[in-house]
Amino acid sequence: MSDNISIFVKADLSMKEYLRKVLLPSVVLSVIIFVVVSILMRLMYLPLGVRLLLFSIPIILLIYAAVYPYIVADSKKISINSKLPYFITYFAVLSTSEMGRSDLIKVLASDPKLGAIATELKKVYVIVNKLHRSLPEAFRFLARRTPSQVFADFLDRLAYSLDSGVDLKDYLFQEQQTVMDDYQTFYEGALYDLDVFKEIYESIIISVVFMASFIIIGPLITGQDIGRLGLYVFAIILASEIGILMVIKYRMPEDPIWAESREIETERDRKIKRSYIYSGMLVVIMFLIYLLILRPRFNIPEPFVIAMILTPLIYSGKVIANEEKAIFRKDENFAAFIRSLSSSLAASGSSLVMVLKYLSAHDFGSLTEDIRALYRRLAVRVDRERAWDFFIAGTGSWLVGIFSEIFREAIRMGAEPDYVGKVISRNFERLVRLRRKRQQSLASFIGIIYGLTAAFAFALAASFQVAVSINELFGQLQVPSEYIGDVIHIIPPTGMRFIMYIMLALMVLHSLLSALAIKIADGGHLGMSLYYFVILLWIFATGMYLGQKLMAKMMGVGGMEEAAQLILLLVAR
Repeated sequence: MSDNISIFVKADLSMKEYLRKVLLPSVVLSVIIFVVVSILMRLMYLPLGVRLLLFSIPIILLIYAAVYPYIVADSKKISINSKLPYFITYFAVLSTSEMGRSDLIKVLASDPKLGAIATELKKVYVIVNKLHRSLPEAFRFLARRTPSQVFADFLDRLAYSLDSGVDLKDYLFQEQQTVMDDYQTFYEGALYDLDVFKEIYESIIISVVFMASFIIIGPLITGQDIGRLGLYVFAIILASEIGILMVIKYRMPEDPIWAESREIETERDRKIKRSYIYSGMLVVIMFLIYLLILRPRFNIPEPFVIAMILTPLIYSGKVIANEEKAIFRKDENFAAFIRSLSSSLAASGSSLVMVLKYLSAHDFGSLTEDIRALYRRLAVRVDRERAWDFFIAGTGSWLVGIFSEIFREAIRMGAEPDYVGKVISRNFERLVRLRRKRQQSLASFIGIIYGLTAAFAFALAASFQVAVSINELFGQLQVPSEYIGDVIHIIPPTGMRFIMYIMLALMVLHSLLSALAIKIADGGHLGMSLYYFVILLWIFATGMYLGQKLMAKMMGVGGMEEAAQLILLLVAR
């Protein structure tokens, strides 16, 4: 049973390599850090928080070394599951060619588009050609050792069908539905995980904000160094944000929107590069305008200054967002194009160039110009593969790119055009529908991030203002310092200023990491995170301003000074 297979086998990790490259270095490094920290503690005084942090590093290293094989196996499983639609499509269309089954496996195993699946199929090819075992035996062998249960079930069904003498072409055509159903279950499960994670994300941020608020006010009561506590706040929030980002990155399926770079510069690429340059120049101009014109005349709160100076970055984000929408529109038209292309090839028997000439006169929406450009390049008959590369680069779409390559390779190897078109268009449309679900799920995630950012900023600023108001109130009282020290520890202005700087740094980092989380969750261009980054900056700045102003007004209402005098008199007695 696959349950009895070692995790090292499923992770394609040898015990020797694991011991030499992961476990032994982690143990040695942990011991060194532990010894160094112990010596450091004897030579100088370290605060408790710093000691705990330093001693936690070797523990984290050891935990990482222990779970490393499981992390690798889980990453491999997600990679396999993410590539299943492309694998089953490619496998099915190639099955109609005149290729032998062994050669078919070799082609699939050497295709980098299939990622971890190609690595797994290399094992099948070696077992069949080097060890001279049958294909069903090789599939069953691999099924027990792959970390993906979906892929293992497919291999078992395929092995049974081959043993039963079922025609591979007919079987794979029927199997499309089963594999795509399994992929849809996996994909929707990841989206459900994102929905669950929204609740966890809210809980984490609320907990961190509560902790940060207590730490900001705490030094007034405890007399601890507010600068050190402020750094603890910064470290805790930063670690939480990065942890959230990593969970999203490694739990969501691999479904990029943009095509891979093919060393072909398109007008889209040039437009994006220009937008980066314009945004950078405008940031510099905004900084100079603030420094030379606005700062001498107006007292603008610092959060708004940062948001205002960085606002031009939204231009780049918006340009990329518009290009991404254009890619989605091209995805919507590709299935109809590939269906028309394959059916025309099958019906007319003409060459691909002649069929494209006929189709280029028809309207395929935003894909029309790309189809006409493809026809012109293929008609020149210089380099067919390069012509398709330009077509893929022009569309900018990952889905269009990978399915175009599958179509091109299948037709080149003599597959049946009509069969190829049916399989590709059907699977392509299903993936587009899943992407729509992903965008809907992401829309609510964005709303939650906006709301939590506003609450986060408001709570931090309100806590800070409470500390400032109490600090100023007791600092201005005409009472001996020994009485004040028993109740409230006055924080020097430099300490309060340092906390403000930390809050401004948190404003930028929280906005940036949250914007990156949004784009990692939807598989889009990371440059578009600049758009969300600027929006989050303004939300954070507004939340901080409202938090400080409202709390300052509340702290100034109703006898705060008299209450402070009363408390001090009671302590003095």
